[in-house]
Amino acid sequence: MEPDVSIETSCMIRIAVLPIGDVPSTLLRDYHSMLLRHCTIPLSTISSFYTEHQKSPFAHQPWETGSLRFKFVLGGAPPSPWEDFQPHRKILGVIGICHCPSSPDLDLVIDQFNAAWRGCSSVLVQRCFAFSPGDSQLEDTKKRENLVLFPPSDRPAQELHLQTMMQDISASLLMEFEKWVLQAESAGTILKTPLDSQATLSSEEVIKAKKRRLARAQKTIGDYCLLAGSPVDANAHYSTALELARLTADYFWYAGALEGSVCALLVDRMGQKDIAIEDEVRYRYNSVIVHYRKSFIQENAQRRELAKEVAELLTSAADGAKSLIDASDKLILFVEIARLFGTLGYQRKAAFFSRQVAQLYLQQENRFAAISAMQVLAMTTKAYRVQSRTSISKQSLSDETETGHVDSGKMHHQSVVSLFESQWSTLQMVVLREILLSAVRAGDPLAAWSAAARLLRSYYPLITPAGQNGLARALTNSAERLPSGTRCADPALPFIRLYSFPLHPSQMDIVKRNPAREDWWAGSAPSGPFIYTPFSKGESNDNSKQELIWIVGEPVQVFVELANPCGFDLSVDSIYLSVQSGNFDAFPLSVDLPPNSSQVITLSGIPTSIGPVVIRGCTVHCFG
Repeated sequence: MEPDVSIETSCMIRIAVLPIGDVPSTLLRDYHSMLLRHCTIPLSTISSFYTEHQKSPFAHQPWETGSLRFKFVLGGAPPSPWEDFQPHRKILGVIGICHCPSSPDLDLVIDQFNAAWRGCSSVLVQRCFAFSPGDSQLEDTKKRENLVLFPPSDRPAQELHLQTMMQDISASLLMEFEKWVLQAESAGTILKTPLDSQATLSSEEVIKAKKRRLARAQKTIGDYCLLAGSPVDANAHYSTALELARLTADYFWYAGALEGSVCALLVDRMGQKDIAIEDEVRYRYNSVIVHYRKSFIQENAQRRELAKEVAELLTSAADGAKSLIDASDKLILFVEIARLFGTLGYQRKAAFFSRQVAQLYLQQENRFAAISAMQVLAMTTKAYRVQSRTSISKQSLSDETETGHVDSGKMHHQSVVSLFESQWSTLQMVVLREILLSAVRAGDPLAAWSAAARLLRSYYPLITPAGQNGLARALTNSAERLPSGTRCADPALPFIRLYSFPLHPSQMDIVKRNPAREDWWAGSAPSGPFIYTPFSKGESNDNSKQELIWIVGEPVQVFVELANPCGFDLSVDSIYLSVQSGNFDAFPLSVDLPPNSSQVITLSGIPTSIGPVVIRGCTVHCFG
């Protein structure tokens, strides 16, 4: 969103105010504030500077009551891609500010000024105001184009001099607007927006663009009439543009012409307070919004049709890959197909062909090819919903953590799983196995540990006991190659949940396991490719937070339940409370969990200082 925008912005001429040479910041702000007093220049005051070289296209110019409006942009502004659509976005004039005592060489000042304004192609008028020139600079008789000296004087005299120069600039801009409109009416002009550059230029599109050129030219002429302070002329051109744009279904430019007509109405009735005008403005702006929306709906519909055609061509090209003998040719083809599907928004198709690329890399028995395969597969994890926690935003992780006390980030078995979800889970497992294989070949133990952890934790019900043991060995082997103390954002085993906070010592005896209760770690199933699946069982979310009072220096305990649902013995080297607040010393504990078992353990620690203790979870060291 652009700041300081109003309905009247369409009739404001943008003038860039640029410091030339060394200008102290306090003086630059002062000179800029002097310019701001001349944001409106009445047309009646510029007649002595205005020369009508040919009949003006502004037939209804209000010389007695009209005015030119300016918006001074300190430091200038980068060019906008929407300048053709809305000419008021262009920098149409440049005023350079020079402080003569800081820049004594006026020839150098002019060179710097010319270099500054020539960087903007839309500039029509340029002046360099040199303040406080010395005697030698005033006596210099050399004529320098566009340089205006402001001799030292009192503030009112400088204000009057600046007002005269702004009247001169206004007249020059008005004459430039007349030239532009006359050229546009006689020769025509090609006008585009970023929306047009995204469309394909088929023969039909070229014919349509030619038909739309007249409507767009009339709308743009209306915009220049507004900048020239002639709302009646602007409204006449907008009316013509509306009729032509309606005939060619150019809804975006139709909305732009209608929006310009609202500004012309307000400028023409400036100073009048009339409820009927307010109602008319609301009615027209509702129509403006409707037609802007209609243009985007039409554009998106066209793009969807084109995207379907491109997708069919890409599918045909993929079928043609079967006839390619050279693996390098197949690799290049699949890379381009994946890239184009991703550009079109077909993320799963892009992920499928990215996997084809990775498989071609894995056929090459070298480490660099394996690294490439691993990098390509990492880009597919979001489409298959198996991404590492390191690639998920902190916000999504915090939302996930707050959904309940049961350990999150897992997808477990259930009594009924649809065939399609089973196939989806199998595909997710295949992707993770490919990432694990490529990471092992690439010699990246952390990536291998992460892939094995995600595979074991999320899909253990679908993995045979032998496969579970193999993943456990992969975790151990990867850990042996990592530096001591390395942490991975993706947890493996065990599953952990908060069991209770004992409020009193007597509660230590109440912790009992109910054998009739279903295992808490088997509460949900693989989600499949859908956001919602009717086969998933809901968990009761208890988001209520317990507030406890602990005493500094006295040991406290928290009951935590651990679960090992796999078919091998799990040795937890250490587990301790993870405290964010830094005012708590946690004591580590080691645990051995038999296969397919759970156990309630006591984690303890000592508060070290007064203040809130924030426990975010547990830190677990296992598999090395």
